[in-house]
Amino acid sequence: MEIIWTILHFMVLGISLAAPVGPINLEMIKRGISSGFFASWLVGLGGMTADIIFLLIILIGLAPYLQIEWVELCMYGIGGGLLLYLGITTIYGSFPKRKILELGQPIQRNSFLVGFSIAAFNPINFVFWFGIFGSSIQSLSEKSWIIALVGCLSLLLGIFLWNLNIAFTVHFARAFIKEKILKAVNLAAGIFLTVSAFPFLSKFLNLIL
Repeated sequence: MEIIWTILHFMVLGISLAAPVGPINLEMIKRGISSGFFASWLVGLGGMTADIIFLLIILIGLAPYLQIEWVELCMYGIGGGLLLYLGITTIYGSFPKRKILELGQPIQRNSFLVGFSIAAFNPINFVFWFGIFGSSIQSLSEKSWIIALVGCLSLLLGIFLWNLNIAFTVHFARAFIKEKILKAVNLAAGIFLTVSAFPFLSKFLNLIL
């Protein structure tokens, strides 16, 4: 009974982690609109790969090393710079006269890497993995490592299912949405990504100064 409760609890936690509108979801939506299912899904898989690495870091006890000042400096600098770049290029890509559905072929190549980079250098992910989830896993591991492992896998399953849901939804919905709406969604995603970069860049400048 405890295992079933753990599976349900951490699966819902994984969905709750992945569901809020953030850089990963926006990038999945943007690439799903432009290039379809696989481009969107690869972004999600890239983000999940970073999550798995964070999870392994927690399990082998390396989390304290990521709180070193120069590591935080790199995290805020790279994360903020990446979001700013993605936001500006997305805004710029919303204005060409060509249809959005004709713009998508090149961005499939780096979708996985972009998803991984966004998740790996996003300080919000650090707060969750090394704060909230780290303490949860610690409490589970005190009971049983089997329960802790089940919890970890259930969390990743929840994230995977949500990413799959977004990729399918955007892929099939884009065929029924007018081009102007697609460009508006793309533009909104670019603006949100750009705005999301400023808190990270502000933290970066504060650490330098």
